[in-house]
Amino acid sequence: MDSNKQIDLNIVIVDDIPENLQLLSNFLKNTGYRVRPFTKGSLALNAIEKETTNLILLDVNMPEMNGYDFCAIVKENPKTKHIPIIFISALTETFDKVKAFKAGGVDYITKPFQYEEVLARVKTHLSLFEIQEEIKAQNKNLTDTLARLKEAQQQLVQSEKMASLGVLTAGIAHEINNPINYISTSSQALLKVERKIRNLCSNNANFNNENKKQIDDLLIDFSELTSNVIVGVDKITKILHGLRIFSRMDVSAKHPFDIKEIIESALVILHNQYKNKITIETDFQKVSVINGYSSKISQAFINFIKNAIDAIDAKIEKSNMETIHIQLFEENNTIVVKISDTGIGMNSHDLNHIFEPFYTTKPVGKGTGLGLSISLGIIEEHNGTIEAKSTQGKGSEFIIKIPITTKNKDYEA
Repeated sequence: MDSNKQIDLNIVIVDDIPENLQLLSNFLKNTGYRVRPFTKGSLALNAIEKETTNLILLDVNMPEMNGYDFCAIVKENPKTKHIPIIFISALTETFDKVKAFKAGGVDYITKPFQYEEVLARVKTHLSLFEIQEEIKAQNKNLTDTLARLKEAQQQLVQSEKMASLGVLTAGIAHEINNPINYISTSSQALLKVERKIRNLCSNNANFNNENKKQIDDLLIDFSELTSNVIVGVDKITKILHGLRIFSRMDVSAKHPFDIKEIIESALVILHNQYKNKITIETDFQKVSVINGYSSKISQAFINFIKNAIDAIDAKIEKSNMETIHIQLFEENNTIVVKISDTGIGMNSHDLNHIFEPFYTTKPVGKGTGLGLSISLGIIEEHNGTIEAKSTQGKGSEFIIKIPITTKNKDYEA
């Protein structure tokens, strides 16, 4: 042990015989340690509470408080329980040694002792003490670093979510604008139809066949316009529901949710990006409800489907048969989702790196390179896996598997 370090190490000696106390204290001081001697356990307990202590050398047979009782008090105190204690006693029976170790001692030296033996054991246990304290400090640093990493990861997930929202906003605005136009146009037409019906009713006391036909035609128009309003409202409701799931900040506690609903909401949100150019084929079987974070899972599946859309958009020559196929089923107590596309595909090098942060196959400005990395983290957070397959020029397939826990089985989708 470095001599400079020894000066900073504080040893407490407790022995009711002053002669023994003085001899041992002088020896350790001459070796370079800081020593505080005490003839009473109560005085020593008060001292180690107030000043840092690295090691205690403790006699067993003492008046007022024996070594076993002293050791028990030290080990019960959260502030002092980490301090190593070496018993020094004339008691040589195995029973006494075992009792010392049970009380919390780390070593036992019998009297009369050899100073070289005492010094060797003191050095050993002080070195162990330093190593343990260093490990504790490193563990604390690791815990703090992990906490910061989790916070940074959460901020990264939220940043990617906001970036995705920015990309989706224009399409969502267009998607909502269409049903709003349905509602607006149909509502105005409904008012005109309602006025015509009122006029016919007020101007004709006796209805003839022609009047009845006019009213029947107007009622048909009324019914069609009402249906348009209902369709428009339903479409807006679905879009807003999908946005609610996607934007939800559910980081505090897991909750049961239907993954089929998550995928359908993702398709609603992305509808403007694939309509009129890509056919979406779905094969959804009945599956168990998952217990987890619905907003995060929503973000992951929006990323998977958006990547499939981008892969098809990246093709120079497109056919009228471009397709994204989504399959959902349950197998071996696991939810399985397969998302395949007829997109541009990837080579083996890109396939091996797509889940790395900031790695992207898209042109500059078209992607952050975080989508799949974050999606992998989200799926792994739910104890799941992702397998990617791709053939350049033919398309890609992502297979997502999320296990169903026993708790999840209590719910049915």
